[in-house]
Amino acid sequence: MGQTMVEKIVSRQVGRPVRAGELIERLPIGKLFFNDVIGPPSILTLQRLFDETFAKHGKPVRVFDPRRVFMLPDHSIPAYSVEVAEGVDLMESFGRECGLKVYREGDGIEHVVLIEDGHIVPWDIVLGTDSHTCTNGAMGALAFGVGTTDGAYAMATGHIYDFVVPETFQFELTGRFQKGVYAKDLILHIIATVGAGGCSRRVAEFVGEGVRQLPMDARTTICNMAVEMSSRTGIMPTDETLMNYLKGRAQWPVEPLASDPDAAFANRMTVDLSALEPMVAFPHKPANAVPFSRIPEMMKKSQAQPGPDLPPVASDRITDAFVGACTNGRYDDLVEVAKVLQGKKVHPDVSLIVIPASRKVYERAMDEGILQVIIKAGANVESSNCGPCFGSHMGVLSRNAQMISSSNRNYQGRMGSRDARIFLASPATVAASAIEGRLADPRKHL
Repeated sequence: MGQTMVEKIVSRQVGRPVRAGELIERLPIGKLFFNDVIGPPSILTLQRLFDETFAKHGKPVRVFDPRRVFMLPDHSIPAYSVEVAEGVDLMESFGRECGLKVYREGDGIEHVVLIEDGHIVPWDIVLGTDSHTCTNGAMGALAFGVGTTDGAYAMATGHIYDFVVPETFQFELTGRFQKGVYAKDLILHIIATVGAGGCSRRVAEFVGEGVRQLPMDARTTICNMAVEMSSRTGIMPTDETLMNYLKGRAQWPVEPLASDPDAAFANRMTVDLSALEPMVAFPHKPANAVPFSRIPEMMKKSQAQPGPDLPPVASDRITDAFVGACTNGRYDDLVEVAKVLQGKKVHPDVSLIVIPASRKVYERAMDEGILQVIIKAGANVESSNCGPCFGSHMGVLSRNAQMISSSNRNYQGRMGSRDARIFLASPATVAASAIEGRLADPRKHL
């Protein structure tokens, strides 16, 4: 019997064939990165746990391989408090001492810039101190999030411990998107179909002709939200599009990777891209996604059967809109936003915030006049960071707010007040809604 992509990656790292369900006591990793939320406490934990061990050998605390560890301040940048600023200072000083790549404030979001700079390649095992590390699966990597303690141990040893090889849920994508339908609509459709726990502890593998015709920005959007159906991670095979993307960019050797045709999968599902329409996820979870044709039905359900995960939604009005985050702040996303906003104005009752996901995206969009269109429409464009997605700054919501966002989560209190309502949608849908001041179908504006 053949192997899945994940089984192949883990087998290579441990030097023997493995199968799903097998416990790996010490799994070597390829890349490790930290943001400004978990980075500072991970550094302090590393120093506390390993200072004595390193001192016995007459050495200061160091990481397992400086080429493979990265520091990326992105969540609360520019720093909005003394605590955040001092945490960033710690990341920078520790990075200099250890010879690490430390990104500057404003360089962009961790799940974007490492891909842009060619640090993530097929066959990688990537750990990041953020649940949306699964974004990197679009590169053919096994990538998942870890917390402070696992991050600290991985920094010192280059391993993750007691790793269970996950089963794989394979999603075969067929057909092509119709006008006004995007990767965000696809992944919201999948999450709504299988449910918030529908891929629990498994890897979501996306394959098929539908994947092969997607650009890289769309692929990262899909893998980014795999965790929202409780997946361990998302992953995609290597193809010509990925190889071309990595040509002249990859900082590490590139080798194709795909699951074997006779590999064992825990489940399989086929999705026809041509049958999809724009989607909107109602608060308070991404799995509350419905196509535009069912929005009135979902509003009635929320009022008739409200609950912790589906609060009552009495109006489709929008007070705030956000385009950005590691899900949908890339170049292709801003292009679609500009198409919708061209020659139009943001509704006077709506605050639209647009944040390019990286400095490179920002500069390209600026050079090509994309940001000019967005700003002239009445949006606020901010420097590259996670922004209001994280709920810490640059657009925190009031209790009366109803926001439509291109980010990945709409949990209660995620972006500010626990009384606020957050809808998730594609960047084009966000832009259309910002114009109309209500949930709006982007196809009318394209």
